[in-house]
Amino acid sequence: MSKYISVKNGKRGGRPKSDKNAKIELPEFDLIVLTPAQYGTLLEKYGYTIIYKALSILENWLKTSPKAEKYRGKNNYAHFRSDGWVLNSAKLSE
Repeated sequence: MSKYISVKNGKRGGRPKSDKNAKIELPEFDLIVLTPAQYGTLLEKYGYTIIYKALSILENWLKTSPKAEKYRGKNNYAHFRSDGWVLNSAKLSE
């Protein structure tokens, strides 16, 4: 293992560092946190209409559910799994 630390590749090499503070500003969705790269990936995979519905469903859940309290203010990319409830709900409401 190399003793050199690279700023580009994290502490000891490996996965490139990402800016933890970089998040996309979605004016209609206050509680959802995504990076620009994550949002772009979702748009490419599923298209604008499904992602917009999924974001609406997730935002509503984050606002109303007491179980969602631990997910507020954190990155929500994991909620958009292809077999997850958010995308399945959005696809059913089409």
